[in-house]
Amino acid sequence: MDRYKSLAVALEAEVLSEMAGTFFGARKAVEDLQDDFALRADELRSLAAKVFARVFFMRSLLLGAEGEDALFAALGLPPQFPEAQFQSGSRTWRPEKLPFALLPSSRYVKLVLLAYAELRHACDVYMNGEYEDDPDHKGRKRLSLHYALVERMGRRLNERIEKLNADMPASCVLQYARSISTVEAPGQGSITNALGAESLDRGMCFLPVDFEGLKLWRAPELPAPEACEARLKAFASAFYEANAEKIRRVLADL
Repeated sequence: MDRYKSLAVALEAEVLSEMAGTFFGARKAVEDLQDDFALRADELRSLAAKVFARVFFMRSLLLGAEGEDALFAALGLPPQFPEAQFQSGSRTWRPEKLPFALLPSSRYVKLVLLAYAELRHACDVYMNGEYEDDPDHKGRKRLSLHYALVERMGRRLNERIEKLNADMPASCVLQYARSISTVEAPGQGSITNALGAESLDRGMCFLPVDFEGLKLWRAPELPAPEACEARLKAFASAFYEANAEKIRRVLADL
């Protein structure tokens, strides 16, 4: 009889051990996902600086925020970067290759077109990513981190959290453990008795990600350069005529 009793105790201990591993393993997996999501969100914040470096370059060509707003108004758009003053980004960034023209006015028009194209591309990469070299796999490409990816990660994390909270509440796991306890292994339900199932579950449940509360910057969707080239050229030409002396000083510093 003692032999069968010992076997039962061993089996129950093994079941309890597996339950604990499953319960805490599932929680650890969600915690790891939370950590990874937080890191990606922080990395995305730093990527916004690349966009605003291009905002500041275009703004310098347009003599400030008012000129920038006037350009977007010429495209039928409201101001696109009102939060720029609160964002970081290099004020010294320049495109790798600047256009050349014999006349300052012609060079200025080309620069405005280039600055807009660079800005539009940076916004698109920030929101949707671009393929880059994969440092972990030589010769392969991967899609860069971007806003849409972080947004999807948040949704999937919340799905995991909702499922874990619903399928594995702490009180149910401990109550089940209590139901298979023996004289040799008593007391698995004592925690639920002391704290109450509702209080225990509330204290141990995972909170979903409040994505909007993270206040991650969202880049605007700007028209493609080829779709608005004529309006950009017309605006740049008129803007140069109205501000020729100031713009020539800007061009001299490039």
